Amino acid sequence: MIDILTATPASNPLSLPFDWQLVPTSAQNEFSVRDFSNPCMVAAPRAVLLAEYALALDDTLHTAVIISLFSDKRAGRDVKLPRNQTDRRGWCGDEFVSPGEQWGSELWQCYVSKSTVDIEERARFAAWEALQWMVNTQLAEKIVVDTQWTGVAADRLALRPQIWRSATNERPDYDALWGTTLRKSL
Repeated sequence: MIDILTATPASNPLSLPFDWQLVPTSAQNEFSVRDFSNPCMVAAPRAVLLAEYALALDDTLHTAVIISLFSDKRAGRDVKLPRNQTDRRGWCGDEFVSPGEQWGSELWQCYVSKSTVDIEERARFAAWEALQWMVNTQLAEKIVVDTQWTGVAADRLALRPQIWRSATNERPDYDALWGTTLRKSL
């Protein structure tokens, strides 16, 4: 579903859009082991270097946005699925939570349905709705999602979620333009 990330942080253009990374917690340790993998040879001693790593977190919203937008939300019983579709997708745990607490977005329904004039607005609303939990839990003050048809023939849909953590900020704390594989039917 994700095709390209068209906006990357200026500080590191090669970085992945996630807010975690592996960092070494100590120096590498050398352990001696015997290799028994080849039954035709005598077990040979050798040394293996092992390092310990931990997850380092920061306060960006990249992972939360990716999980919210690109996980499939279960389609409600009133949603008419496209022809020959029976899978309502979603996380199985959604059966046990209130309707407003489901994970993911309904962007997948834009992919399996026939492209129509309102597909851009449906995708924009699905992305906005998937990110609203951040406002409800007071992680963000305001969320704005823009969509537009891009590409050479203006036939690919791009999503641009903007998230403000403080209403006094001039610029959003999260602003990325995601190119999707959703194409406009001509």
